Amino acid sequence: MSGARTFRMTGGPPGLTRTGQAMLGGAVTVLFVAATTGHSALAAAGAAQLGLLAASWLAARRTRDAAHHLDLSIDTPEGPTRARGAPLVVDVRLRNRSARLLPDLRLRLRVAGEPQPALEAALHVPPAAQADLRFAPCFPRAGHWRVHGVELTLLGPLGLTRVRAYVPVEHPVQVRPRALPRGPLLALLGRHGATRDRAGRHLNRQAGTGFELRELRDYVPGDSLKTVAWKATARRGRPLVRAFEEESVRRLQLLLDIGPTMRAGRAGATPLDRAIDLCARLAELSAQDRVGLTTFDHRVYGHLKPMGGRAHLQRALHHLMDLNRVVDDDLTEIADAELMARVGAFLEAQEGVRLRRAGDDPMRPRVARTLVDPLAEIYDVGGLYAQVTRYLSLERDRGHAALFAKGRPARDTLSARLRLFCALRGIPIPYRLTGPADAFDRGLIDAVGHSLGPGGPDHLLLFTDLRGLDPVGGGVRALRLATARKRRVVVVDVGDRTPSSAVRDALRAAHVERVPASALGN
Repeated sequence: MSGARTFRMTGGPPGLTRTGQAMLGGAVTVLFVAATTGHSALAAAGAAQLGLLAASWLAARRTRDAAHHLDLSIDTPEGPTRARGAPLVVDVRLRNRSARLLPDLRLRLRVAGEPQPALEAALHVPPAAQADLRFAPCFPRAGHWRVHGVELTLLGPLGLTRVRAYVPVEHPVQVRPRALPRGPLLALLGRHGATRDRAGRHLNRQAGTGFELRELRDYVPGDSLKTVAWKATARRGRPLVRAFEEESVRRLQLLLDIGPTMRAGRAGATPLDRAIDLCARLAELSAQDRVGLTTFDHRVYGHLKPMGGRAHLQRALHHLMDLNRVVDDDLTEIADAELMARVGAFLEAQEGVRLRRAGDDPMRPRVARTLVDPLAEIYDVGGLYAQVTRYLSLERDRGHAALFAKGRPARDTLSARLRLFCALRGIPIPYRLTGPADAFDRGLIDAVGHSLGPGGPDHLLLFTDLRGLDPVGGGVRALRLATARKRRVVVVDVGDRTPSSAVRDALRAAHVERVPASALGN
């Protein structure tokens, strides 16, 4: 298995299953009744149940010791990159180096990105043998995800006890947007070619004289000598020049709404998922042109000016894939204490670094410390900062410059670094559910303003569900300003419901074309 690695195992003492807990409760009840009534038969029955539980617990403990001799490796033989909705092949290999049979071993992959279906399997591993498993998770959303680890569960005799262990794994997965049909999108792009009937200060960029010959025409003063067809001139007896098809470069700006209404719905079927697919496909089809990308909520989140080339296309695709791991302070809903608890629990599980403080004052009695921190969510802030900073310093050298180049995701340095750590390690942070009433209009004004500067695009494509657009608000006025400055504006409606008549009339009055996403094959 190329790229396979072996990881350490962490786990606790054996525990009781629901059946074991019920038997323990029954044994305690029987012993209590026997003690109060004096029936020796009941006391013997209760003692037998406790003895059975004790034997099962000891057997589970030996099974746990044998499980620590497991070698686990994980690999993606077909590569770690897939389109969303396509199965990603993940091979897991277990090698039992102990002399004990591991019966009824259950595995579950812990993966970020809400994969489907559930990644669970059960198998028997004989002593000194190996077993191979293959999972095929489907990731419904595009993004940079990670396989965090493998959860192991071993049941004891009669299913009374169980042993749980965890094998930390760090395996990155790249889920690209879904490829859409070319026809409808090419038709959309065809309606918005570079303007050729304008003169003045808005110049049309040229990509050269072209390569396809259109005609041979007579020479007129001012024609370049490079275009003279000398052989045709000699045959015809008069000067002729070659006229080529003129190649123009389209300057296109994609405006993508990433607000909370765009994220509502089932994973993989939200308006944002559809918009990401459309933007990625349009950027690929327009790779020979100048394509820019602007993402916004109540403010501009990311902005790429219209440029060409494969490197710029990859930057745009990576930015689209990062939209499902936004960690900015004003775009997410999570308190700093909860953020530290999530990072601390993650480091404890993945790295084996224990940073829990168990109360502020270690000199207090245990009961007092439990009252101070009943959920054990207080962590050593200095230790967290050191661990996170060490990892970020390594990741900066590994090519995650895109996340570091953005504005700080929080005002506080510790919170900012914790949020970047969550983005890079695949720790989910919930996006905000609500916002100001005029959040969409404010963000749209900011996004259009970024596109109307010098050297800006000729065409604007806005991808949104139109929820939150005020028919008489600043967003419509910004679109009207763009059309007044000779920009062609198209709104691609990716929402699940038709906008109101007032919104449609406002867009029509602003000379903005509305295209449903269903008409584009999405």
